[in-house]
Amino acid sequence: MKQFESDILIVGSGLTGIIAAYALSSLNHNIIIIDQKKILLNNKPDFKSLQHDTRTTAIAEGSKEFLSKIGLWQNLNKFSEPIKKIKVIDRTPNKKIDFFNNKKNSNLGYIIENSNFLSITLKKLIKKNNIRFIDQAELKDIKSFKNRINCEFNNCIISTKLLIAADGKNSSIRSIKKTKIYKKTYKENALVVNFDHTANHNNCAYEFFYNNGPLALLPMKKKQNFKSSLIWSNNKNYLESLINADQHLLKEVLQEKISETLGNIIKINSKKLFPLSAHINYKFYDKQIVYIGDAAHSVHPIAGQGWNLGLRDVKKLYYLIEKHMSLGLEIESRQLCEEYHQACFYDAFRLFQITDKLNSLFMVENRILNGFRDIGFNIIENNSNLKKQISNFAMGI
Repeated sequence: MKQFESDILIVGSGLTGIIAAYALSSLNHNIIIIDQKKILLNNKPDFKSLQHDTRTTAIAEGSKEFLSKIGLWQNLNKFSEPIKKIKVIDRTPNKKIDFFNNKKNSNLGYIIENSNFLSITLKKLIKKNNIRFIDQAELKDIKSFKNRINCEFNNCIISTKLLIAADGKNSSIRSIKKTKIYKKTYKENALVVNFDHTANHNNCAYEFFYNNGPLALLPMKKKQNFKSSLIWSNNKNYLESLINADQHLLKEVLQEKISETLGNIIKINSKKLFPLSAHINYKFYDKQIVYIGDAAHSVHPIAGQGWNLGLRDVKKLYYLIEKHMSLGLEIESRQLCEEYHQACFYDAFRLFQITDKLNSLFMVENRILNGFRDIGFNIIENNSNLKKQISNFAMGI
């Protein structure tokens, strides 16, 4: 069986994993990225496979700033669509909050298709001399030693100083290490639909709060027509019947939701259903292991902040490793892993609670809570400082 050595081993080649690899490679560490699935085809991104990923990613302004620092945003920018306004609406158009960002050279966020995000980042990673890709590898066991950790896969053994778990919600590393989690499974599913429409979205994102779940509309980059992405949380059985129904019925139902904002639906480009759940690890480390992104936490999509939370993990880990190197400390130290946990856990726990409670608050339908929501919306809409604070929080700055 083949054996390899690395300074950093990253398990998982999704967006969070490959951005972690790209960022940390600039600190001159030898890095291996490994995954169960095929990562490259003939040493190039597998574009045909990537096109099947029809999801979009919402990038906060703070995330964009970090992507700029590590030299990625310059390539991603032309494929992204800025969000210049956000309209939050509770049930009816007269109960709304309008968010703007008045800072120069910045926006409330950006929307980019995952296929573009992945292919651009992989292209740049391939050119790095200190990155090795290994794919179609299933993790079997993890053994810790004093200064290294050995990971046994079905096709190789890798000895590394630091293991980064970027292997998603169902992390195999978390399972092998028996790291405890708190998990919440929601009764709703999320329907994600990308579609072309007639009216200009004017770089405005919408969040509608209904008693059966939130519905978000996100502006996408225009091609022949205006494009947007819809994310709708609703009853599982209802959404399953809708997505399996005739395309015309789905179009009619969605048309009713978007007609006042985006005009008529020209065509539906993709549709997919996702189960909704959230979780948080009891701790984000284990000896020479750190968990990032969905391997550490996942939140309800109501605020569109899940991926940005994972990028903040990468950012904090990057600066911690940079600091330890400047002090002559080893990156495999337990101290670094503990500092990472302390830097990231509260941020994730806070967002986990905020998104969960927001979802519960807006789904309840009674006179008292409706009244409180009305008061809250009026206060926020008429208080520019409060709106600025909420905008800055959403922007990650």
